[in-house]
Amino acid sequence: MEVAKIDLRGLNPSSPGWGKACAAVTASMVAHGCVVVVHDAISPELRQAVFDRAMPQLFAFPVETKQQNVSSDTALKGYISKVPGADFESFNVNKVDEARSFHDFSNIFWPQGNPEFSNTIGALARKVIELEDMVEKMTLEGLGVREENIASHLHALTHVLRLSHYCVPEDAKMGVTLPAHTDPSLVTALVQHEVEGLEVQTKDGRWIAIPPEADTITFMAGDLLTLMTNGRVAASVHRVKTLSNRERYAILCASSVKNSVAISVMDEFVDHGNPPKYNSVKTDEYLEFRYSGEGFKSSQPLEEYCGVHKCGSTE
Repeated sequence: MEVAKIDLRGLNPSSPGWGKACAAVTASMVAHGCVVVVHDAISPELRQAVFDRAMPQLFAFPVETKQQNVSSDTALKGYISKVPGADFESFNVNKVDEARSFHDFSNIFWPQGNPEFSNTIGALARKVIELEDMVEKMTLEGLGVREENIASHLHALTHVLRLSHYCVPEDAKMGVTLPAHTDPSLVTALVQHEVEGLEVQTKDGRWIAIPPEADTITFMAGDLLTLMTNGRVAASVHRVKTLSNRERYAILCASSVKNSVAISVMDEFVDHGNPPKYNSVKTDEYLEFRYSGEGFKSSQPLEEYCGVHKCGSTE
């Protein structure tokens, strides 16, 4: 079973096709842990400005300058590179729901200011966040979550943007620049550009390539969505494999809840026959574990950190 593309152009909750689209999005998230959305949120002009100008300019800076991108989230470390088993580098931009974040980020590299860069990246981020929130809403609605609980969940969301540059794979035969993993987010949106790379693993162990089509964005379930849905939506296992052996740029936008808000299994996924499988967690604490030595080594980090059978009672 391949990952279907679902056209969400022009849809909103009052649209006639909303219910059918919700069902399709939910089915893909449950079956694959991801959904490929067709949308015109990112215009060709914006895409070109981001990937042909802004991203190459950013990654051309020397390492000493890149390392000035220090995140307040110590787990993600702002600028990262040379991760064991991977060959990529990326920048972290926190709290991208706030417009000022992009100006503060660009000022690291252009102290005199670079409005074109910050406005370009900010425009793309706003489009992706709006669509990401819509996909989360559709998924939860399709799973039977009450409207008031969906609204409360969306109100608590925050987003992080990661700007990534994947180098030419060292092992040309394998083409893998980022090994198989899940994300510690609720949902991660991935915007690819021209060069292939994203592959998701099916439940039977096959790998499916998600092509970098200009009118699509891929949304992948993360560990925290698995927790919130009590396992109904499994986190997407994915990797980056560039068989054409070309360098690659991509932008990821990850949603989670604010650090002060604990994430728990939602009421709709718990009944007498389905007790909670996970204890409540806070985003920053789980991120700290995921990026620790213990978390890196774990094949099932969510289970290891907050699984009820691992940790004991939820009381």
